[in-house]
Amino acid sequence: MKMNLLEQTAQAARGEPGLEDVVVLHINHCMDNTFCFNDVLKSLFRHVTLLTPPYSNQDIPEGYSGPCYHGMQRDGRYWLRKDRRELGLSSGQFLEATLLLLEEAFRQELIPQLRQGKKLLIIEDGGYHFEALSRVRQLFPEVEDKIIGVVEQTTSGTRKSMSRQGYRYAYPCASIARSDIKMHVESIFIGQRIVEELGLMLYAADAFYSFHSVLLVGYGIVGRSCRMALEGHFCQLSAYDTDPRILQVAEQDGLRAYCAADPEMFSRDTIVIGCVGRPSFGEQMFRAFLEGQGKTVYLASGSSKDVEFSYFLRYLDGEEAQIPGLVLEGQETSQWYSCYRFRYGGAEKTVYLMAEGKPVNFYREGVISLTYRVIDLVFTEMLQMALYLCAHRDTHPQLYVLGEDNPITRAVSERDMLELWFRENHFWHPENVKDFLQPHPLADELRKIAWERENGENH
Repeated sequence: MKMNLLEQTAQAARGEPGLEDVVVLHINHCMDNTFCFNDVLKSLFRHVTLLTPPYSNQDIPEGYSGPCYHGMQRDGRYWLRKDRRELGLSSGQFLEATLLLLEEAFRQELIPQLRQGKKLLIIEDGGYHFEALSRVRQLFPEVEDKIIGVVEQTTSGTRKSMSRQGYRYAYPCASIARSDIKMHVESIFIGQRIVEELGLMLYAADAFYSFHSVLLVGYGIVGRSCRMALEGHFCQLSAYDTDPRILQVAEQDGLRAYCAADPEMFSRDTIVIGCVGRPSFGEQMFRAFLEGQGKTVYLASGSSKDVEFSYFLRYLDGEEAQIPGLVLEGQETSQWYSCYRFRYGGAEKTVYLMAEGKPVNFYREGVISLTYRVIDLVFTEMLQMALYLCAHRDTHPQLYVLGEDNPITRAVSERDMLELWFRENHFWHPENVKDFLQPHPLADELRKIAWERENGENH
């Protein structure tokens, strides 16, 4: 399968100045289209190192060549491999596993290149590299001086470039996390895939959307896209968010909206879809479920990491203060979920944790989260921003969000790209494409809200 826009962009860039001294660290999901994207990067840059965080049980495709630092989840443990060889760590937390992979990738692949005078470009999904730099500095203290920039795909990853004190990186961060294409086009397919994949997992647990309450935790771009994908499923929809502006959108869409954890959320058996990109089902939410009338809750992550239900996982491991009167009576693990049976105040309470708390749309082996033709738009945006950073080495260290007014946005025309995408794929669309896509009413505000939350607002 091909990604036409991506290949056209790469073809036009081959031989352009500014690429010959660049090595690339590519951090992305272990999926077939990621390896195709990586092949395109290898056609442009002399050296590309791919790293795949351990989201799932996916393996490296047969026949793939090139340095790949690969993480897998298997039997409740993390297995870390380089070119199918174990690195030595077989268990641990997700972030620690990813950081160890990154450290090893720098040690074996990237630092030798940087010592020869090469520059480093980072293309990633998740913002992991910054937390790994403290380890890498011990191996190569001047590593940050060699980074010409990072291109980030996700909101949660982009947030890591910001703190209460301001911008954190010593190099520019170009983010497509809030681009028009990500918010208005890709989100449609993300919502559909979350709903489709979770539906299969629910069936395996003898459950379904119909006649259930579905609570969307976070009603931003992805949460609202899940709502659109759930239309026609005969379920009762509600939303939880801490931002009153977003809650007003949920109410206008006909949902019951909550700004704080409330037992009323769980008056019936409830399917919870976490769409925040940070811990969302915390102690207050868990207690609200225990106090509610519903007996069962199904927890599913719709974000790109395994953080939505981290509190619940820590509680199970005894790392959180125990709730008085709550007793775990049994548990069972199936292919796509784990079931925990509690007793609380004389009542039975059951929690189904779907896909171990990892993103449901990436979890099943062999699953396609986004088709090649959809991800083509996203990867092309990332490549265009990467090429800009290579050609403009004097870009000031700050956050450049595609969709806001900045030099990179002015150089990357999303409108032209989307029109070409419709034309190349012979897709139908009405004249007013933007309204047809049903964008989030607060799309422009959400670009700002995402960074406001990192600077002191808790979700």
